[in-house]
Amino acid sequence: MKRCYILSFITLCILQAGCKKQTIRNADIHVIDFEQCFDTERQMFLSEIADSIEYIELKTPEDVIITKIGIIKQVDDFLIINANYVVYLFHKNGQFIRQIGSRGQGPGEYILPYSIDIDHKKKEIVISDTYQLLFYDLDGNFLRSKKWMEAGYIGIFDSTLWMGDIIYSANLQKYKAVAVSLHGEMDTVACIPNALYGFMKSDKTGADDSGISTLFYHKNDSLFFKGDASNDTIWKLSGANAEPYAFIDMGKYKLPPEFERWVSDEAYQRNRDRYWAIQSVLEDDRYFFLWSHWRKLIRLPVKGYAAHKYIVYDKKQKKGFFVKDDKKKGIIDDLLGGPPVWPRWISNEYYMSPITAEILLEKVRSGDFIPPAPLKEQLSRMNEGSNDLIILCHRKK
Repeated sequence: MKRCYILSFITLCILQAGCKKQTIRNADIHVIDFEQCFDTERQMFLSEIADSIEYIELKTPEDVIITKIGIIKQVDDFLIINANYVVYLFHKNGQFIRQIGSRGQGPGEYILPYSIDIDHKKKEIVISDTYQLLFYDLDGNFLRSKKWMEAGYIGIFDSTLWMGDIIYSANLQKYKAVAVSLHGEMDTVACIPNALYGFMKSDKTGADDSGISTLFYHKNDSLFFKGDASNDTIWKLSGANAEPYAFIDMGKYKLPPEFERWVSDEAYQRNRDRYWAIQSVLEDDRYFFLWSHWRKLIRLPVKGYAAHKYIVYDKKQKKGFFVKDDKKKGIIDDLLGGPPVWPRWISNEYYMSPITAEILLEKVRSGDFIPPAPLKEQLSRMNEGSNDLIILCHRKK
């Protein structure tokens, strides 16, 4: 039955591959069996994927506090960081360079920067804001803005900008993602249809939001689109071309469309307990990293039960597992002995994630983490109100 379902998916992908006809071979699709991953647990050690780990202190002027980091993008030796809905430019050693734009409604200002990506071809930073896109050079200088639709998540490849899952009405839109050329007047050049468009009408326009959603990601300079929690397909985007790249077979853990929150909040609340969702997907050369959450609740803890599972799928072995550790928090740091880590973002150089100074200092005080001398000295200058730190795990060569 499952095989029939997967083949049906591949047929559907052929019909939905955008504005151009696509040719898809079964061997081209990674199929991630979520049930198998869910039922298999093992420890994973950081040394399996990384050579070293650093805790980067973000050194800022006294009037700048970095907390609630929502986005990190690496460009060469620099990090673009969205924290508390303000965008900053840092050197990767943590040295503050400048703020990019500011909150407001004037030229070069943004209300809520939802998403950020880099147009490497034009060497520009692009920020998705409420009803506009803002463009800056790689030094953070404002260049121009373009009026746009509702705020959404963006990904850029070869000067083609894809926008996916419009924030306020993702599952009521005709398309899951739309591509526009960043040359000229930003004409629409491709689209990915929404298979659930017209399924049911509803006044509900929200969606589950874990706070760490990753709808687009880059791997080896290619762009991929997962979309929101209701999407099971990962698309590879090459300029205006979109083709199915992977399928997450949720099996018995898949929430039926009629129980989605945007269809019926009452049905969702009544039936969600049995289901899980994938909120974020990242990838390196060997593994997919899937952050999953229990539909019953996202933020609130359940005693004796993990509301989140950290799933790793091995593309070489074609099977996966959920990461087991004492705290159920991710990959065991056997390089430095620190708290478990989980990649929130992956660049060509690093696995990256934030950690609050409060959490790290508590680990040291409790004896759970004995930092090496340089890090110990660094932490001695910090307190619970200090800037968040960036964990940089150097990818294995």
